Amino acid sequence: MCVMIWSSICSQQQNQYTQFALNKYVFNPAYAGLDFSVSANLMYRNQWDGIDGNPRDINLNAHLPFYLWSGAIGGIIEKQSFGALSQTSLSGSYNYVASLQTGLLSFGGRVGISQLSVDGSRIITPEGDYSGIFSHNDPILLENSDLGLGLKWDAGVFFYNKKIELGVAISHFPQNFITLERTSYHQTTHVNSFFQYNFKIFENIDLLQSILLKTDFDQIQSDVSSIFRINGNIFGGINMRGYNSRSLDAMAIIAGMKLGDHYTISYSYDLGVSGLRRAHEGTHEILINYNLRKVLGSGELPKIIYNPRYL
Repeated sequence: MCVMIWSSICSQQQNQYTQFALNKYVFNPAYAGLDFSVSANLMYRNQWDGIDGNPRDINLNAHLPFYLWSGAIGGIIEKQSFGALSQTSLSGSYNYVASLQTGLLSFGGRVGISQLSVDGSRIITPEGDYSGIFSHNDPILLENSDLGLGLKWDAGVFFYNKKIELGVAISHFPQNFITLERTSYHQTTHVNSFFQYNFKIFENIDLLQSILLKTDFDQIQSDVSSIFRINGNIFGGINMRGYNSRSLDAMAIIAGMKLGDHYTISYSYDLGVSGLRRAHEGTHEILINYNLRKVLGSGELPKIIYNPRYL
């Protein structure tokens, strides 16, 4: 008698970012160009430090207005690792920006290639033999590495003015798979909604109040961020992830400052607040932003300088 059982495993798939309010392009391609110059972000996240095989993420993204196309362009290079899986992706985006009386409305998309790798040597099974000959004693699991390639895409819309920012983005719609030798990786559809309001408390102190909601149509998670900014140079605040007893996960402390005219650096640390805090407490995230603060690609001809010699 032969019995075949098909099963699937579900886990965190969309990236988790504590400093989402400071790195909006990474989760919504329609934000590109709304820093009003060349803007580049380098982010490193070490999630649940202390757990073997914990999620880690390094992300480099850059975007800029491209006035010749009435919009903006951008790109992301990213590498993630989580347990026996690692994923490297490269993607580019374009978004059209329309000027309204109340602000700027942007909508666009991003498409790229993703490579998924499974390290079979990091998998341990109850019936495996690891004393001499490395064997899982399982006909499905590999003992070596397996690679698969697939597409990734997302689209979004974003509204911006000096007080209010809000956007909605959807990724992997329709859903798609990355096929490996003996299995497949299901890239599920995710939707995120973002809202931010800029409160002017005093002449030199602002409060950025931000909310990010994420769902895969099965679960919903929220992040609420409150960041105080002093003279636009020094900032700090807190972030709370979760909205009820089942979803509350962590409270984070955020601090950062500008380094000269072009660079901004920030750091966050997550403190666990759920019943699993002893196991997963301690998430570090470092973000470095570079902004050229100069308009490029406007398509305007250079100023004509008349030379009296040729008049």
